[in-house]
Amino acid sequence: MSDELFYHKGERGGMHFHGRKRSKGGVAGFALAITAVAIFLTLCVVSAVAKGAAGIFVGGLGLLTMVICGAAFWLCFKGLKEQDVYTRLPFAGLLISGGLFVALFCLYIVGI
Repeated sequence: MSDELFYHKGERGGMHFHGRKRSKGGVAGFALAITAVAIFLTLCVVSAVAKGAAGIFVGGLGLLTMVICGAAFWLCFKGLKEQDVYTRLPFAGLLISGGLFVALFCLYIVGI
């Protein structure tokens, strides 16, 4: 049996296996993780401009960002468990959302 039935070489020389697809949950989780990072960086800038006195609205958005990170982590984890999917984006989203969740949780504990 020929190896061409199972994989083919892409334009850049990498192998692409037939039957694999992108995990929809993994891609959605990665997008949520990137969105959470953007919100976090925006909140950091707003807090820095206000010299640490940004108010409860920024704190509430920080908690919402932590919830978004949890949802992104869950979606990426589900995406990694699927069969025959590419795992690069779900794994990256898992690392990003998990790291940001830990950082936000530490900020929450320090703020108490």
